[in-house]
Amino acid sequence: MILVVCLSSSWQRTLFFREFSPGEVNRATQGLETASGKGVNVARVATQLGAKVRLLTTAGGARGVLFRKALKADRVPATIISTAGETRLCQTLIGCSNAPSPLITEIVEESPALSPIEITAFLSAYSSALRQASMVVLIGTVPKGCGNGFYADLVRQANRLNLPVLMDAQRDLLIQAIRECPSLVKINRAELAEATGTPNLARGIKELVKWGAKRIVITQGSKPAIAFDGKDSWKITPPKINVVNSTGCGDAMMAGIAVGLMRGKTLNEALQLGVVCGTANSLTETAGVIRRSDVNRLLMHSGHKR
Repeated sequence: MILVVCLSSSWQRTLFFREFSPGEVNRATQGLETASGKGVNVARVATQLGAKVRLLTTAGGARGVLFRKALKADRVPATIISTAGETRLCQTLIGCSNAPSPLITEIVEESPALSPIEITAFLSAYSSALRQASMVVLIGTVPKGCGNGFYADLVRQANRLNLPVLMDAQRDLLIQAIRECPSLVKINRAELAEATGTPNLARGIKELVKWGAKRIVITQGSKPAIAFDGKDSWKITPPKINVVNSTGCGDAMMAGIAVGLMRGKTLNEALQLGVVCGTANSLTETAGVIRRSDVNRLLMHSGHKR
């Protein structure tokens, strides 16, 4: 079972426009709402791939009720810690939705802080879930109250049980967790430069390895994604498509990588599945959703370079 941790859950509203003009009145042609957050997207896509998944997340308030119902409708198994704070609302505005590359604007609320009691409940649920897990995915930000060492603590606990940990985080949260030697770190090119202080790709990778990263995946948008296992590296270029909604592509990619590795695929094979899942996510209107038919079709036309 893949245990996916999502401390910063959200209720996602996606609005589509024929055109979008900042500072003007803009009327949406379509609106969609769903449970979201980076970890939620990972868990949903992994479930859609047929993997056994357990999402550990938080929810509160009126939007928290909608959040719970949506996860149940999507058949995503979840342990949800109730919070006093209202689940945040995040909105995606998609203008010129019939264009090859639509204009996408994201409006993101910060997650409400977690109280000491809520954090204790979360950690207790995490410890219990680890006993049934075969892999852990840590992704996204953590709310105020958790601290920058929160993921490091979660990695440390998983390592005691010899569970592989895949993670995608930023800044101090990432740096502290890397020192606990997670199995795989996924990061985009800009985040790599920010974390390591160098725009040079090779030097940035060396820094992550020196800090403790065992395997690294670097994304570059429409440019080739790179995987490095400490010795060899691979590149896979995302297939060219007409994008519907690119929100959540990195999360879908992480889901594909996790499921690939869980099924015994090599890192380059898992990267291939991850890139294809990220692309398939762009073909749907809702973030963190794929169609298996798209994944199978795209896999037939993708390849990797060493």
